[in-house]
Amino acid sequence: MSGVIQIQIAKGLLEKFLGELITDINIDIEDPRIFAKLRDGSRLYIQFNDHDQYSYSVIFSDGLLDRCRFDNYDDRWSISTHPHHVHIRMSSQAFASKMTGNPKKDMPILCDLIKKGKLFSNTFTF
Repeated sequence: MSGVIQIQIAKGLLEKFLGELITDINIDIEDPRIFAKLRDGSRLYIQFNDHDQYSYSVIFSDGLLDRCRFDNYDDRWSISTHPHHVHIRMSSQAFASKMTGNPKKDMPILCDLIKKGKLFSNTFTF
């Protein structure tokens, strides 16, 4: 599935599941990505490409490592869900992730984690 199709699916699901928490949302079709601002001040970046790579990032502040990111861009992590992994808040390490790069499956999970505030923890695991 192309990055453009994936980003369009992701946008629809974000609006469906997080609509009340989103204050602003923008989509870039040429470089398939979404940027959304949330009511709590955090920023959400969703990105796909045509090489089956993805990244879902929640940025809490401009502080070093003050983010949570799910992705499969680098394959250097020796974990059970390789290459899919999560970088939890305030950590440079990678941990096992349930995300697979399929927006239909991943966006509901991501939205639930955001709504429940689970990504704020620097001890988050699946």
